Amino acid sequence: MQRTLLVFLLILILSACSPREIGDPEVAAVQPAPETQLKTLYVAAEYDDEVFRLHYRMAISEPSWYHQYWLYRDGGWVRMGSGASGPDDNRLYEDRISMMLDDGSVEGFSRYGGWMLVHPGMRTLDSAVSADDVAAHPILGTEMGRTDVRKYIPQSRTVSRYTEPAAWDAVRPLRDIAAMQERGEFLDLWQWRAHRSHPLGYADNGYVLHYRLNSEGRGMYRDNAADEGPAYMFDAEQVGFHALSWDTLLARGYNQDDWYYLSEEVAVPIDAAREWQDGDVLPFRLLQEPDGARGAIRSSGGYADGEWRVTLTRSLASPNPLDSKTLTPGSIYHVAFAVHQNGVGARHHDVSLPHTLGLGVDADIVAQYSGEPFSDDDLEWYPVHLINPGQVTWEWLVTRHPGAGLIQADFDITVREHHGYLPLFQRYIERRKP
Repeated sequence: MQRTLLVFLLILILSACSPREIGDPEVAAVQPAPETQLKTLYVAAEYDDEVFRLHYRMAISEPSWYHQYWLYRDGGWVRMGSGASGPDDNRLYEDRISMMLDDGSVEGFSRYGGWMLVHPGMRTLDSAVSADDVAAHPILGTEMGRTDVRKYIPQSRTVSRYTEPAAWDAVRPLRDIAAMQERGEFLDLWQWRAHRSHPLGYADNGYVLHYRLNSEGRGMYRDNAADEGPAYMFDAEQVGFHALSWDTLLARGYNQDDWYYLSEEVAVPIDAAREWQDGDVLPFRLLQEPDGARGAIRSSGGYADGEWRVTLTRSLASPNPLDSKTLTPGSIYHVAFAVHQNGVGARHHDVSLPHTLGLGVDADIVAQYSGEPFSDDDLEWYPVHLINPGQVTWEWLVTRHPGAGLIQADFDITVREHHGYLPLFQRYIERRKP
């Protein structure tokens, strides 16, 4: 009963928290009511002797496969669609579905999931540290060339155990980080991106250690940017035009079979002498064929009948043990999911509690063995409930949350208890309705 009440309190706080960090005495505004924030991602999984297939179904009424563009206006190029500080005014930010996966190497992830990775100082939080401060840091700035702080596991900071505050700048020496990486003490991160990876048939492969990092190899996109605008335009001989139309873009007039994206296949260097017109648009990202572990996850599917239906495929064997986990039949893994939609990026997403994923063994999500890919009718779909996390940081959870003492004492809150709690939470929501 005590565990259930703790989970009940945790989700109430996570679902109804303020846009600022919880506990801020100046906070007056709150997120929308919890009943407007519960969403469901459906997940199915299967594997054969060589590959693992992960299937997603997500109902979204207004999908976006658009992501950041250059707009020609008043004689110059302007970048449109940041998505970082909240919903983009023009919804020019791609839908995205992410999965973090752990094989038991990251202590605490099985209980707390992605809430272990959010800390004061991270980008887009109200507490975000300045670019100058990050650039001056000997590891994040000098060694890595970063100007912001992104997700990291607490173990990557100089703390004695994972429940203690893990300051953004207290990064362990790089020799310690390298040793953690050799031991596999990181989270595998699979990111399906509707614009930056899916058009070429990929999902992005990365990992989280002392920073959110890309796996080894060339990525599937890079910035289409020169000094003061785009570096590439469409090859009119191949596609029939040099640029897209701003009005058509805003009207969501480019469908999944159109060239709403720019890839190396149809790109040519921009003609600076061309008489560009107000309303001409070029994608801000240039898509390219990836390689190495970065390009190890393939994607297929698309949007139809009101929902995304996407399949990700990767080898059971790790494409690179330093940044990707091996998936072994008969084993159980811990996973957590996140969904970006409605034109938002960065931390503005819906997230799940941690779940277990079993390859041929009992778990919250069971991957079934199949010699050939299952048909849609044969897949077994598992609901994954999503909530809006607000700005809950790990430091707040382990120091100021009402259950902080239980967290510090490694009080075991299992996934099955999370699941059993959801009907109780929904009944609570019903009672709140007028």
